[in-house]
Amino acid sequence: MRVALVCPRDTDGGASTPVVPPWPRSVRCAHCGDEHTLHGEHASSEGGLRGCFGCGHPELFTQKDFPRALGIAIVVVAALAAPFTYYASLAVAALLDALLYHFAPNVVVCYVCRSEHRGFAARPKHPRFDREIEERLKFGARAVMGKPMRPGGTADAPEPEH
Repeated sequence: MRVALVCPRDTDGGASTPVVPPWPRSVRCAHCGDEHTLHGEHASSEGGLRGCFGCGHPELFTQKDFPRALGIAIVVVAALAAPFTYYASLAVAALLDALLYHFAPNVVVCYVCRSEHRGFAARPKHPRFDREIEERLKFGARAVMGKPMRPGGTADAPEPEH
């Protein structure tokens, strides 16, 4: 299990502080030196997550822990090689990309602070990214989406309909 807490004071969005068990009560940011409280109470008895360790918010989503830069590089190289390989490189790139995506592990991300949680148990399950949840968290009462937030967050919530 590992948590990458994203520092709210980081201006370029790149600094994160990795945290591994046993969970401390707080961690010091390597970027700014601030002390951040860890919400270890959000670990479920099954070893999963009921909320974010970084900010304590219960709304989380699951995505593949796939290096996007690698996926883009594969496609670019295949596209550049396409005329010389009679476009077979595009099929190879698609297959390679699909295999990498299939075998990539999942990471659970917080909608609010974007902290990443790796290696936790699959239960409770958090659905994939849902634009409605992000819009409601970002705009509150001004959000266009009409469904109310689930009590208790996204733990064991169904997948989004879209």
